[in-house]
Amino acid sequence: MIPLVSCHSRGPLASPSTRMSGRYLEQRLSIKFCVKLNKSASETHHLLQQAYGDEVMSRARVFDWHKRFKEGREDVRDDARSGRPVTHRTKENIQKVKDLVCSNRQLTVRMMAEELNLDKETVRLILKENLNMRKVSAKILSEILKDDPKPRELGMQSAFPKETRKHGSHVRKR
Repeated sequence: MIPLVSCHSRGPLASPSTRMSGRYLEQRLSIKFCVKLNKSASETHHLLQQAYGDEVMSRARVFDWHKRFKEGREDVRDDARSGRPVTHRTKENIQKVKDLVCSNRQLTVRMMAEELNLDKETVRLILKENLNMRKVSAKILSEILKDDPKPRELGMQSAFPKETRKHGSHVRKR
C-alpha cells in the first residue's frame, strides 16, 4: 500500500468549514501524489477510501481532481469563485453591532442595519451567531413578568400566615 501525504491539521478549535477544507486539501495532496505515481483515478479513490473512510471526498471529486493534476495542475487549493465575497461579518462590524445593541436594546434589526449600513441578514446573523442573542417578544415578556411577583426580599416570617407568627412555634394542624 502507498503511504498517503498528510498535512498539518488546524486543530480542534478551527471552524467546521476550515476543518473541512483542510481535510479536502489533505486529500487533494494525496491525489496529486497518486498521479505522480501513475495511479489511476479508481485506484486513487480506493486508496483514499482506505485512508479516510467515511470522510473521503466523493468519487466524482476524486476523478475531477485526478484529471486536473494529470493535465499539469500544481495548485491543490480551490479555484476562486465568482460572486460577492463574504466580508461583512468582520470583527469590526461585530463590535459595531455589539456597541449599538448595548447602547439601545430596543433597536430593531432593520434599524441597526440602516444605522450601520449593513444588510439586515448580516446584522441578524451577527446577533444570533456571533453575539448569541435572540429576539424576545415584548408582549410575551410582559405576560411572563405579570404572572411572576416582583423581586423582593422574603424573610422567613413572611412565608407564614400572620396568625402563625403571633403564636410563635405553635402551628395549627388541619
